[in-house]
Amino acid sequence: MIKFSGLSHINIVVDDTELASQYYKKLFNAEPLQTFPHFKNVGFSKSAGFMDNPEKVDVTVRFLQIPDTNLTLELMQYHAPKPIDKRDLNKKTHQIGNVGHIALKVNNIEESFNYIKSSRLATLISSRQNYDAYQIDAITTNDFYFHDEKMESDLSQKDSVCNIVGNIKYFYFVDNYGIQWELEQGHADIGE
Repeated sequence: MIKFSGLSHINIVVDDTELASQYYKKLFNAEPLQTFPHFKNVGFSKSAGFMDNPEKVDVTVRFLQIPDTNLTLELMQYHAPKPIDKRDLNKKTHQIGNVGHIALKVNNIEESFNYIKSSRLATLISSRQNYDAYQIDAITTNDFYFHDEKMESDLSQKDSVCNIVGNIKYFYFVDNYGIQWELEQGHADIGE
């Protein structure tokens, strides 16, 4: 069994570490923590699956911290082997494969939406004019269940979830590296 101790980081393979750092600075105000330029390490390479000629793997690694979150981004720029660019800037919410999305909590959902929409730093998941940060419709206790029998039989627990879910507002966007992000407000029962 795996014994987790917390979230480590989110890895994003980029074509230029400097440009990507500037991009995530503009998008999220992310600050660089440390950089491993032209990192050549056989153990690192083998762990990453490069079993043939691991000594030839050359990668620049930079860690960035997104302020007021526990989220660290690990940017990797491969110099060797040559990177494969398969980013999908037209990713759809229901598309299978890769990470579905990464969610960050915000306290100003409307302002956040307007920032992303007007910044041209990312693409909203829908190009429709009426796309916005919408609030989830009210739910009832019959719309979900707890796997824990005690919690399932506790009506106050069930009502609490209904109240939380009915106050969540969120939206999706895709960044320049094909990563889909969610900004959400009001999801008080996860990550607290």
